[in-house]
Amino acid sequence: MMLKNFWYAVELSHEVTSAPKPLKLMGKEYVLYRHQGQVVALDNQCAHRGASLAMGWTEGNCIRCPYHGWRYEADGRCSHIPADSAQTPIPKRARVQSYPIQEKYDLVWMFVGDLDLPADRRPPIPDFPQFESPERPPAFSRYTFNAHFTRTMENGIDAAHALYVHQGAIGTSKAPQNTQIEDYEVEIGEYEMTASLEIKVNRLNGLMRFVMQQDDPDARKGYRFALPNITYSSVQFGRFKLESILAHIPVDDTTTIVKSVNIRNFLNNMPILDHWLDRHTAQVGNNILQEDDVVVKTQFPRYAPYNEMGRELLVASDATLIAYRKLLKKYADHPVILEQPEIMV
Repeated sequence: MMLKNFWYAVELSHEVTSAPKPLKLMGKEYVLYRHQGQVVALDNQCAHRGASLAMGWTEGNCIRCPYHGWRYEADGRCSHIPADSAQTPIPKRARVQSYPIQEKYDLVWMFVGDLDLPADRRPPIPDFPQFESPERPPAFSRYTFNAHFTRTMENGIDAAHALYVHQGAIGTSKAPQNTQIEDYEVEIGEYEMTASLEIKVNRLNGLMRFVMQQDDPDARKGYRFALPNITYSSVQFGRFKLESILAHIPVDDTTTIVKSVNIRNFLNNMPILDHWLDRHTAQVGNNILQEDDVVVKTQFPRYAPYNEMGRELLVASDATLIAYRKLLKKYADHPVILEQPEIMV
């Protein structure tokens, strides 16, 4: 299952250079590279004999196939076949598909779907203005899940699991207390949902224990899901706030790479401590995702059953998940924006 005709966050911007970089998105192979600041995205297989272009090299804004040296322009058109004479016409079919690219919030976004769809009918990239000019450069992290991306995304907005799954990473006790989640509101937009609720943890591990107030009455956790593959998390203790955009990159039906962009509004003017805290935050984030992976990869069915609302028993505390699945179903049934997804088995 892959929702089409959306802008997918597919890579961290700084990880795309002039060297060809392979990208696998729900089983399909692409190649990314950068020329004069612009990211180029093409189908990975050469039109000639199907070799991987990501194994080749770039020349200016072009890429060479490593097998027979065919050269492709940034628009996917083949402009040179070394084995043919200069007088031999290059076949019109000698091209690979190119894809629209945007870069925002230190992420590369690729439009996947009907490339003839007018730009004004394409759903927008979600808006995160606080990531446009953060107080200091963001920190980044990466984790590979052994699960379908619809499951990893709903895990990212699940409000009720933390006290049980994350006993190690956030420091909850073996027997969590006061686990009830008060009723909370979920706002549903055209392409996204948001929610905010109080945090309930017994204690905090690591540096957070010293820089943030425990049992702060204003401690809150913010959740957001934006189609097709973004979750957002914010943790606020009084005046301290840590925010993350998480791109859930669907490699295939059993593998999801989560890459996050993380910013904070505290300890931003102490260079040595800044870098240490970046590493510490990334490590805690990866520990959390590792604890999630242990459970999420066991879920059945592998995909979130958005079109079978009665298959799993969702309750009041699952309000974010109910909203999430309604959005998936809405656009799975939409005849213009999405094509009907197929469940990969």
